[in-house]
Amino acid sequence: MVTVYEYEEMMKPIKMVNRLISIWPLEENDNSILSRLRIFHRISMFILILIQTVAVTADIVHHWGSMKEVTECALIATAFYLCVLRLTVYTIHDKDLQTSVQIMKNDWIKFSGEDELTLKEKCLPIIKLAKFFIMTVFSTIGLFMVAPILEVKILGMEEKKLPFRGYFFENQTITPAYGGLYLLGVTAGGFGGSMIAGATTLNLILVMHGAAKFMVVRKNIESLKSNSENSITFIDCVRGHQDAILFAERVENTINVLVLGQFVISTGLVCFAGFQITEMAEDRGQLMKYTSFLNSAIFELFLFSYSGNELLTESDAISQSCYASNWVGTSFAKSMQIVMTRSLSPCKITAVKFYDMSLANFSSIFSFSFSYLTVLRTMEAE
Repeated sequence: MVTVYEYEEMMKPIKMVNRLISIWPLEENDNSILSRLRIFHRISMFILILIQTVAVTADIVHHWGSMKEVTECALIATAFYLCVLRLTVYTIHDKDLQTSVQIMKNDWIKFSGEDELTLKEKCLPIIKLAKFFIMTVFSTIGLFMVAPILEVKILGMEEKKLPFRGYFFENQTITPAYGGLYLLGVTAGGFGGSMIAGATTLNLILVMHGAAKFMVVRKNIESLKSNSENSITFIDCVRGHQDAILFAERVENTINVLVLGQFVISTGLVCFAGFQITEMAEDRGQLMKYTSFLNSAIFELFLFSYSGNELLTESDAISQSCYASNWVGTSFAKSMQIVMTRSLSPCKITAVKFYDMSLANFSSIFSFSFSYLTVLRTMEAE
């Protein structure tokens, strides 16, 4: 059985990043002052990111006609659009998110024996992967923050750029305006990067926890015996299955709009980042920056798809576990058919019911992205 301290230490990096952007739910003993500060912090962060989003969009209009500049601005703008969407979705579904996180914590604390081993087998590698993704995102954001300074100081470039682009007014690169706008961009980019790292890892561990709950149910069903000596009863398995279904549906209802935005915007991110890499093959600084960005975007999309695929697979496999159990001659043989029938409609994470979050759709995103990339390359050549 995992203690509260062990759970807190295990989730510490993920919890810290999500608390930085006011997504991780407050504890029951947190007072009202922290709650008010949390609201103020979320509003301030939303306004800051929204200002940067509008500025980058204006930069697209300002450089309209230059394919290279427009795609670079569009790349950054799409990332900020996704941040605005994430913050909006999590604000609307704050109660559902709080419930899901609390259920996850309770499961880690109450599961013991084989159930605990199953939970660790399924979730611990993913938690480590989530921590690695956080480091990847912050290294990419850090590279964007210092790139304009390095280009001027080391490469001797005369043109000054803001770390995350943006058009505010004419002559914005003149001191002291440039310093203030640079600080604004760094702050907005820092919150945006934290939003990417925090929201993605939170979604990942919640969806994967749902898959683990189904895996626990599967193993318990397979261990059922016809005699009364077995500590796990069929009723326990049914309750566990219902609990897993409710948890998965709550998570799906919380993030399905976000998943739609993630898949649509990720298509643009991969496309624009790929275009920038092909256009800046000789500029090592820019090449490193946008290669890092592309890697993070692909990694993020993979995490969404992999966790959704695992949830779909585990919930679908309930029927197979029912058949593989020792059901012959038991009193619950007919009731088992009901469980098998319910598992024919597996739980899944959808993009507002349009399509499923799975590895199959992960490959489809790449197909669309590279098709659009080919179109951009053709337009640039012409």
